[in-house]
Amino acid sequence: MKEFDYENLNNLIITPEMAKKIGQIGELRGQLKNIQQQNPTMLDRLIEVAKIQSTDSSNRIEGIYTSNTRLRQLVEKKTMPHNRSEEEISGYRDVLDLIHQQYAYIPISDSTILTMHKRLFEFTASTWGGHFKDIDNQIITTFADGTSEVRFNPAPAFITPTLIDNLCNNYQKAVDKEEIPLLLLSGAFVFDFVSIHPFRDGNGRMSRLLMLLTLYQIGYGIGCYISIESLIEKTKTNYYDTLKDSSVGWNENTNSYTPFLNYFLSVILQAYRELAQRVKPDETCKVPVKALILDALRSELKPLAKRELVGLIPNYSQITIERELNALIKEQEVEKVGGGRSTKYILNNKK
Repeated sequence: MKEFDYENLNNLIITPEMAKKIGQIGELRGQLKNIQQQNPTMLDRLIEVAKIQSTDSSNRIEGIYTSNTRLRQLVEKKTMPHNRSEEEISGYRDVLDLIHQQYAYIPISDSTILTMHKRLFEFTASTWGGHFKDIDNQIITTFADGTSEVRFNPAPAFITPTLIDNLCNNYQKAVDKEEIPLLLLSGAFVFDFVSIHPFRDGNGRMSRLLMLLTLYQIGYGIGCYISIESLIEKTKTNYYDTLKDSSVGWNENTNSYTPFLNYFLSVILQAYRELAQRVKPDETCKVPVKALILDALRSELKPLAKRELVGLIPNYSQITIERELNALIKEQEVEKVGGGRSTKYILNNKK
């Protein structure tokens, strides 16, 4: 049976690159320790935006989505779901809220995982919510051109409950000992959970919720302000590639955690860097919102959706950003591309 070697993570060697990332994350975490005192209003907006982006991105990775308007209404609990996608989005929203509010009191255990999964599907007619898989499954990667491949064959259904129980116990023991950097333990736990693939559906979303929960509990609450799920969506190809690379030899306990952990650390580091960039104290508030919109479009070097602009400019409300964005379009400084939920904005270089 698969074993979870959380004493040394299959003889993991922390590379200089990984050590550097851990150090940089720690440094930024220290600098932002008293972030709550800097600008409460801006932080409240960051929290609001992060919840919307996390709910959106984690579901979009799995091909589940709705319109931007409906998404916001669902996250703010101002409407009820109208279809299966919105039912699953609503479930994710509720589990996400639970983690944000109660993470300190949620144990890492098989019963916790089953409860979270049940809530994830609470709005749907599915009968498997809160139950481990009863049939064997495969981890399949689907590519942009519609083709797919089997990335990994997880352990059979009949030993899944035992594997999850062993995973949770070994992870918690390792966290208590703190002999391995806690960030690496969090990343390894998420990877092993995905590799077990314990449910018929919802494994990817559950892994990202568990990522947020374990990070919170080891003192890295960055997911409150910056959507880690959104960063993963933007680097989805690398996400799947590193999962695949670290899966080789998993059933035989010979897999290397290094590819996935290196990716995991990059995502967390990027999250802290984004937060440091967005929480520039008072001087940012003195810059006109039009200038901030134009600067965001220049620096990102790609078309941006409205929700992305709102996330990049937390010191102004969404209403203000929308008003000034429309003004920039009328002034032909900015133009729209696409339509509907795919609408994005770019600089008008023809002017």
